[in-house]
Amino acid sequence: MVDAAYRIPGKNEYYIFSGRNYCRLKSIAAGPELITEGWETLRKGGFGTIDTVVFVPGYEDQLYVFFGGHYVQIKLENYDDSFVIDGVRSIESGWKSLVQAGFDTVDAALRVPGSHTSIYFFRGLNYVRVDTATDRVTGKVHQIKTGWPSIAKAGFDSVDAIVPVLDQQGHYYVFYGDQYAVIGLDNNGKDTLITTAKQISEGWRSLDGWV
Repeated sequence: MVDAAYRIPGKNEYYIFSGRNYCRLKSIAAGPELITEGWETLRKGGFGTIDTVVFVPGYEDQLYVFFGGHYVQIKLENYDDSFVIDGVRSIESGWKSLVQAGFDTVDAALRVPGSHTSIYFFRGLNYVRVDTATDRVTGKVHQIKTGWPSIAKAGFDSVDAIVPVLDQQGHYYVFYGDQYAVIGLDNNGKDTLITTAKQISEGWRSLDGWV
């Protein structure tokens, strides 16, 4: 399964994370390699695997990386990673919004299209929108099946990873278990199912054998 995915800004490449390994993917540009061998910050933070990675709103070169009840904020430049804020922090201490939502861990995350401050966080069967500028929940916690009709139509009740499609603005790959689907999401929050669920091994042949 795909645990997390991240589109590299300015490049037609992804980082794909699965278990203790990751790769840089165009076809496969690099990897699979151990996360602890290719990411100095994650090694120092004790992250042998990760749950999700998402852009820091307002910074194309910065990432939040979550693992269990903890996270780090890092900078990625020319494939080299460094801490923006030194060390690992707990979700409990750094994200009061997620604590309020009842999210002690995070499965997947996506910056809200058209917003400079907001992120969608997914946990189990639920999701929540958070304004990172104020660290507050926008609205309330909702079930994925009611708030994301496209994901429900794909047959997914939760999300492992979500990442933008290269060269297809407003389209996103959604991963769940050994399957993925493509959805559309506009700046008004309306989502549609573009491609029905398929096996990852069928649509992402470069990942076959290790994801």
